[in-house]
Amino acid sequence: MDNNDLAVHEQWATPLPAALALVGAGIALGAAAAASYAEPPAMVFIGLAAVALIVSGAVSLLRRPRLVLLDGPELEVRTLRGTVRLGSGDIAAVSVLTTRRIVGRSRQLVIDLPDDRLLVFGRWDLGEEPAAVAEKLRAAGLPVKDSTN
Repeated sequence: MDNNDLAVHEQWATPLPAALALVGAGIALGAAAAASYAEPPAMVFIGLAAVALIVSGAVSLLRRPRLVLLDGPELEVRTLRGTVRLGSGDIAAVSVLTTRRIVGRSRQLVIDLPDDRLLVFGRWDLGEEPAAVAEKLRAAGLPVKDSTN
């Protein structure tokens, strides 16, 4: 089987409606900035917020799908610089990092690479709970550390 012919088992990305909503909200804020031309400081701040929303939405759209599980098992990670393919030998461990805050918890999927680099994905990146993604990666045969939290 050719390297490009690997079957996709699962893929994760920012939900499309959420990314499109960011772009739409940015466009609406851009119109609000244009309408506030009588107040230059307001126009600048609203305009900056509009640009931030549009850029954030565009980045989310460009990096779709963010993480892909292929045969092998292999992972394909999409970044702004391109796509990186990681075989099971390229991955030291996969784990779920739970951070407790005042109001609640946040979880991130952490992929530890042998060269001391970390790839960190939150729920926004995956469109699914990171712990559920980790279980799917474990079932596929990737080295997933048990989480006690």
